Amino acid sequence: MTMRSKFINVLFSLQLILNSSEISANAFENKSIRLSGKDKSITRIVSLTSLTSDIIYHLSPESLKGRPDSSLFLKIKKFNNIPIVSKGRTPPNLELIISLKPDLVIGAKGFHDKSLKTLNEIGIKTLSTQLKDWSDLDSLINELKLVTNSKKNNLNDKLINCVNETGAKGDEVVVLVSTKPLLAPNSQSWAGSLLSRFNIKNLTSTLESSSRLKGYVNLSPEWLIDKNPDKLILIDFNNDDLSKFYKLPFWKDLNAVKNNNISNFNYYGLINAGSLETINNACKQLKSI
Repeated sequence: MTMRSKFINVLFSLQLILNSSEISANAFENKSIRLSGKDKSITRIVSLTSLTSDIIYHLSPESLKGRPDSSLFLKIKKFNNIPIVSKGRTPPNLELIISLKPDLVIGAKGFHDKSLKTLNEIGIKTLSTQLKDWSDLDSLINELKLVTNSKKNNLNDKLINCVNETGAKGDEVVVLVSTKPLLAPNSQSWAGSLLSRFNIKNLTSTLESSSRLKGYVNLSPEWLIDKNPDKLILIDFNNDDLSKFYKLPFWKDLNAVKNNNISNFNYYGLINAGSLETINNACKQLKSI
């Protein structure tokens, strides 16, 4: 894969996670209706995001009738028999979705808008979601409990490592998502929210977004050299080659590098929430920083 192709994939992945999984203000539009826990009509759900699929399966496994293709599900047998309705960057398979006769289709705001609009126009209820911070995750779980009429209250057990920590941590941290551009999250991103939850001093937290990706900022080498953070967090995109960071011309001049104070985080969990398990894993790792 060329460097340009990798960069395009990074941008696409980031755009997807910025649009992936929380209840929007206009969750049920047009022919959709606001549901309550007493509504028994939602028994067949198609989910277009991995996080929503995971939550629904934990709440009401029999309700999940369609899901996206995701590397997160490859080793989880429980998902093997659930039809895959979308793959990668290609639009969801609307013909397959319709054939599954869903009562509700859930997608990501800004990414599945067109597909949801089409389904909504033919009378299928749709839900648009967006995840930006921890309160959004709480809202998503609570909304899906209502949608599935689930009585389960043990989802917090899946996020046992994510309990808030008190007291600020000493090290100043910069999270590097990519090198071209030199991209880092501010407080308006899911990653920024998690860092704040663990009182980690994110040096890019208050920087204005200068990127096309809301919640992320383009850093200059001069800025990074000047701030010279105590610790660096590097993002690994699906076992991508982290050597791209090591090849930065100023890399060896950074204090975090000199002191070997570098942590590698998987893309899923910190950048893209992914699933309850990957969120919990990211929280566990953040606790050790």
